[in-house]
Amino acid sequence: MPSLSPGLDPLDNEVCAAGVPWTTGNVAEAFPGVSTALGFTFIHQPMELAFRKMFRGLGVFGREQLTVPEHIEDQFWTAFAGRAAANIEQFRKVAGLMPGTSATAVEKQLFGYVREGTVDDNSMRRYPIIAVKAPRAVFTVSKRHDRLFAQLRQWRLDTLPSVPDQDLAANIATLRDARERFEQIMILHLLVTFVTSGVADRITAMVGAAGLTGLEARLLSGVGSDENEVAQDLWLLAHDKIDLPSFLDRHGYHGPEEGQLHSVSWREDPAPVLAWLKDYRAIPDGDPRAPRARNEEQARIRQEAADQLKKAVSPLNRPLVGPMVNLAARFVALREQGKAGYLLAFDVAKAAARRAGAHLVERGLLDDAADVFHLTYDELLSDDGIDRRVLVKQRRAQYEERLRFRLPQAWSGVPELIQVTGDATVSAPVGTTITGVAASGGVVEGRARIVRDPATARFDEGDVLVCETTDPSWVSLFLVAGAVVTDFGGMLSHGPIVARELGLPCVCGTEDGSSRLQDGQLIRVDGTRGIVEVLAGAS
Repeated sequence: MPSLSPGLDPLDNEVCAAGVPWTTGNVAEAFPGVSTALGFTFIHQPMELAFRKMFRGLGVFGREQLTVPEHIEDQFWTAFAGRAAANIEQFRKVAGLMPGTSATAVEKQLFGYVREGTVDDNSMRRYPIIAVKAPRAVFTVSKRHDRLFAQLRQWRLDTLPSVPDQDLAANIATLRDARERFEQIMILHLLVTFVTSGVADRITAMVGAAGLTGLEARLLSGVGSDENEVAQDLWLLAHDKIDLPSFLDRHGYHGPEEGQLHSVSWREDPAPVLAWLKDYRAIPDGDPRAPRARNEEQARIRQEAADQLKKAVSPLNRPLVGPMVNLAARFVALREQGKAGYLLAFDVAKAAARRAGAHLVERGLLDDAADVFHLTYDELLSDDGIDRRVLVKQRRAQYEERLRFRLPQAWSGVPELIQVTGDATVSAPVGTTITGVAASGGVVEGRARIVRDPATARFDEGDVLVCETTDPSWVSLFLVAGAVVTDFGGMLSHGPIVARELGLPCVCGTEDGSSRLQDGQLIRVDGTRGIVEVLAGAS
């Protein structure tokens, strides 16, 4: 099995053990699209180690497992044709060692679906160690997460102004620092993710036992999140209550395709932010559509759902409902905070990498500063004076070719690439049903708007946002959308969380909804049942 060593192509695996199951679920939302050489090699090792250090902190792993395995099939994640994929089997093995959850539950919560024929195989052999280490890790993670996030915010503000004046060696040192901080926040973020999955699974079981299936979406709403702050500050900016520099200091690390290191953040180009202000100005203070009002309404709905659940469960379980719902709210919010945390590290890394690229252009080793993203992390850090312009040209061409293909949602071994054919040109027949995960309740009818780039979307209030996946740069569309349909994700994915915060019906994990529906078709989104129905052709 070849390792991902530097070379022409550090983002592909031509050989992989037959039968090893992989998925783009969830991981494609965190790191969407095609990675460049620097983007993938910057995060691959820290991510792999973050998984292992997190499990070590819980007592699931021993010290001997704190290394990146040589073989791809033993790693938690990798890239195929430049696109991120998670190793389902590794996550299932870990989940089978953990009390309070199961491999099937984790697979459902993290990736949005469970493969047919899967069987849980839980083992109790690590339980004594987990019983000692896990409680402390879980009980302290909330404060540790808040503290590290605050440190990352301040570090970003302190570091960015110095980057333009740094020499190449200092740029590389800043990049290395950003990578280490990325790993630190990912250790806590991944712990939060697993705890959130476990808590959500317990709530789902409690709701099911009470005969209230579907209530869990309401119980996971109104939690407050980084996106709520983005939306609220956009509203304040539109109404001249804060200025643009203040907004960018707080949220400038966001931007289109923000999960890719080579993408351009709002700090670098605030044009998308400015383009949205008209929509926000149309929402007056006190309007129920305003971000703060929406969040308050969803918090009220969450409390009503908790009260409903209390009445339905046994007297013995009734005292557990409130603490469990509050714990879920806290950890769902922390989950979104964690994503914002690693984006803070990304933003500093972007600045350092672009400045390093400019230095290499001055030396005649690159043609353009942006070409630095087609070097691997090790190649950039080597500072060996090698002219890599020919290599970069080849990698850039390969990157552009890969944009024409995507991975399936799940597969075993080596995936069969799917050509991206663009948006549908023929309306799906009336009566067509597309199924997914019931992520946020409610039923809405509206025109489907197939969106690939939120900055250029043609969108009217009440339209249904249909896309592959979302990130915080899509928040302006959420405020005018009637409902949301995504190809990727599960109950705890970013898009569904934001949809619940804003009270929008959401069906996620459809796999191909954005390519089957034609822009302008009239559809009905049933977020309670997880169904999208075609009512009429495009208009």
